Amino acid sequence: MKKTVFLIFFLAALPFSVNAQPDRNGKVEVSANISGDVADTMFGNYDFYYNSMDLASIYEPRTRNVNYTPVFSVMGEYKLRKDFSVGLEAAWWHMSKEYYDSFTDDFTGSCSRHSVSLMPCVKYRYLIRRSFELHSGAAVGAGLMFGKDGNDSTSEMQAAYQFLPIGMRIGRDIYATLDYYMGNVAFGVRFGIGYRF
Repeated sequence: MKKTVFLIFFLAALPFSVNAQPDRNGKVEVSANISGDVADTMFGNYDFYYNSMDLASIYEPRTRNVNYTPVFSVMGEYKLRKDFSVGLEAAWWHMSKEYYDSFTDDFTGSCSRHSVSLMPCVKYRYLIRRSFELHSGAAVGAGLMFGKDGNDSTSEMQAAYQFLPIGMRIGRDIYATLDYYMGNVAFGVRFGIGYRF
């Protein structure tokens, strides 16, 4: 009788012990990330210039004091398999700049914009080890850019996409990621800290 009770208890506890293994649980992951470079270059720190093909450019205001925040993002992922996950990423950045008259060099106004993007994403993992992995992925969604240009309020929707050719992750339940990230939201290196549930 004792053997039967022990066997029933063992078989009942087996699924819980399997789920408690580090490689079997942790299907949900949440991370906070920061990217150094904003991909939107149309608000770059332009120097004043003109050429014979475009004399009208001498009437354009000079743009100065262009400032960007890094791109901050939060990502949630769900593992469908050990090597494949789907998720959702929300990203934000801010830009400001000032305008100066091309002839008098007087301050004529400023521009300030925020960008918020929401992108469903997929990630493929490979070279998976206990506390290390490499991964690649992609995210495609939509973004909203809004703010003020002089006295005018601006708002526009745009496509948002990012590609992750290669990245690495170090750690298990608490982990750090270092990715090469490219697209129309951010470009360059992205660093993240995450937690696996």
